[in-house]
Amino acid sequence: MDGSVRDVAALQARCKEAADFIQDEAERGTEILVAGHNDADGLSSIGIVTGGLLDLGAKFIAKSVFRLEEFIDLMGKRDGGMVILVDMGSGSIHELRKVFGDRKFVIIDHHQPEAEDIGENWIHVNPHLFGIDGESEVSAAGVAYLVMRNITPNPHIYAPIAVVGSLGDLQDRGEKRKLFGLNEEIVSDAVEGRMLKVYEDFILYGRGSKPIHQALASTQSPYLPGLSGEEASCLSLLIEAEIEVRDGDKWRTIADLTEEEKTKLYNAIVSHLVKNNQPTEVVKDLIGTVYELVNEDVSSGLRDAREYAQLLNACGKTNNSWLGVSVAMGYRSWVLEEAQRVMEQYRTILKKSLEFASKNLEQMYNIMVLRVGPEIDVRQVSSIASILSSSKLIPADKPLIVVGQEAGVVKVSARTSSKLVMVGVNLGTVMREAASKFAGRGGGHKIAAGAEIPADRLTLFLLEVDRLIGEALSRVKTQITLDDND
Repeated sequence: MDGSVRDVAALQARCKEAADFIQDEAERGTEILVAGHNDADGLSSIGIVTGGLLDLGAKFIAKSVFRLEEFIDLMGKRDGGMVILVDMGSGSIHELRKVFGDRKFVIIDHHQPEAEDIGENWIHVNPHLFGIDGESEVSAAGVAYLVMRNITPNPHIYAPIAVVGSLGDLQDRGEKRKLFGLNEEIVSDAVEGRMLKVYEDFILYGRGSKPIHQALASTQSPYLPGLSGEEASCLSLLIEAEIEVRDGDKWRTIADLTEEEKTKLYNAIVSHLVKNNQPTEVVKDLIGTVYELVNEDVSSGLRDAREYAQLLNACGKTNNSWLGVSVAMGYRSWVLEEAQRVMEQYRTILKKSLEFASKNLEQMYNIMVLRVGPEIDVRQVSSIASILSSSKLIPADKPLIVVGQEAGVVKVSARTSSKLVMVGVNLGTVMREAASKFAGRGGGHKIAAGAEIPADRLTLFLLEVDRLIGEALSRVKTQITLDDND
């Protein structure tokens, strides 16, 4: 799988095979069920696939789910039709096969796969199977685009949505927060189709549409202690830095700033963090590569691809996935207005959740743990994990494990640093091994993963995760010792 030789041509061939399979069924009039995860990448993936099916005139139903179990419970009893599962499924193929049997099934995913051979009438499209890192080089939305561009007459329309999905999955890990690998090919398609513009600038939420102080206060990735969520503090910072916030009766935006003013803003943020005894390295993540959807209105919240991803994520995490899918498919008007309203409400909820989270972190030997209660929606644990892990509140040498309970099931979201991944920590493997010992399910990427376990096994699960991480770190220390003795 991950150890196989990198073969982009073979992946493209698998994408074409899946596209032909889907198109044949669509032309036969088969009802197609499209289902996927409820985060930004999952909703982008569903939007791309259903947009392509709409172009074909196919009959389809779209559904997003929070957990794979939810998908199995809802759809496992449906008879007939084709299933296209996006942004999930690769780690649970044997389980899915038991439920769905010989039904025609396509998995489009980028998580670490459980198996490659999935049998007749099933097609598995996953970059890991071809030696391509699905954790950093291409997201599920990117894979969905590579499949559907073989079908739709206007594939360039969906290339920017694939970029949105990749950014939503935090794959901008190249220099200056740039997408790389297969994502670069998709970015090139979008640029050549005159759908996307790429340049370097401040990466702040609402950089072209919100007043400067609001854009700074709205920025949560990276999280800026004392500024994120604090408009008054941000306005004071700008005034002290002698940056004009208004031009006549109009509020200025980040995009309106001169290069000199941008330098002033950067230095002011650094000074603020120093004065408040906060680490300053987060500031470097505020400057990077901007991906701009040039055909979207500036005030829509969709022009900046990262903001687009945040809007989709907000829809998915608040049980409004249908809005996110509709926007990703290209619907605007009242649909977009409703999605924007959901986004603003979500940001308020997330701010309160982060305030709770920052005060309730627990430390075990090798991991940091945050247990969220009823004050935080369990669907938001992954968002909180991502933001907290980028805030520098979490030590780089300890993975973060966020857990929230829904009925008798605990949802786990885990994040670690690139530093630990480089020395051999693989959260996807840790989550899978630990969950399987306690009647649960787990998996994901090396740097970001998740699990679902029975609530009464949580303590044992956390102890096992702590042990597995400690084991991985011990292997590294042992190897370093051996190397030093050579």
